[in-house]
Amino acid sequence: MTKEAQYKSQMANYLPDSAVDTVFDFLNRHEVYFHITRRRSSKLGDYRMPQPKYNYHEISVNGDLPPHLFLLVLLHEMAHLNTFLIHGRSVQPHGHEWQQQYRLLIVQYWNEGHFPTEATPYIRKYTARIPLNSVAGVELEHFLRRYDRPTSMPVTLLRNLPIGSLFRIKERPEILFRSVEKRRTRYQCVDENTKLSFLVSGNAEVVVVSNE
Repeated sequence: MTKEAQYKSQMANYLPDSAVDTVFDFLNRHEVYFHITRRRSSKLGDYRMPQPKYNYHEISVNGDLPPHLFLLVLLHEMAHLNTFLIHGRSVQPHGHEWQQQYRLLIVQYWNEGHFPTEATPYIRKYTARIPLNSVAGVELEHFLRRYDRPTSMPVTLLRNLPIGSLFRIKERPEILFRSVEKRRTRYQCVDENTKLSFLVSGNAEVVVVSNE
């Protein structure tokens, strides 16, 4: 098996099968250092532009995501790369320019059949115009979670809990958190034991704690 075939075989463990070749071509064309990480409560993916110390693009995506959501997050980071190539460092990370690139990628991959047809109304709502509808984006993400995990137990997301709730994050069950304040898409939370503060994604899957 060639290195390319091995790489694609590994990617097929995370992406929808239909999208593997297209994604590989993008990453290979731009010489992206792409890696899959353990679950991160603060973010689902990350893009790092070239720096003086390393002259390459770097993209990471959490490896615990279901395939179609993994693809959506990857497109989010690919849009950052495209925005950098077109505009350099002169624009806001999630400004109009990035939103346009993200929309183009989602529509491209949707038209090529890499998202389920059942996701069509969610994608249309999200990409209908710029600026992107952030609420519709959350709805699309939640749909893709449920689509690829239809038999799983209902997911509790941090953003659905009232401020002040006690909860544990599934990958760090040893820590008891309390939500303190919403900050855009993340929540300031406090470790009840150490009183240290953390920023946790509103889309983090949590276990609610009623009383401890």
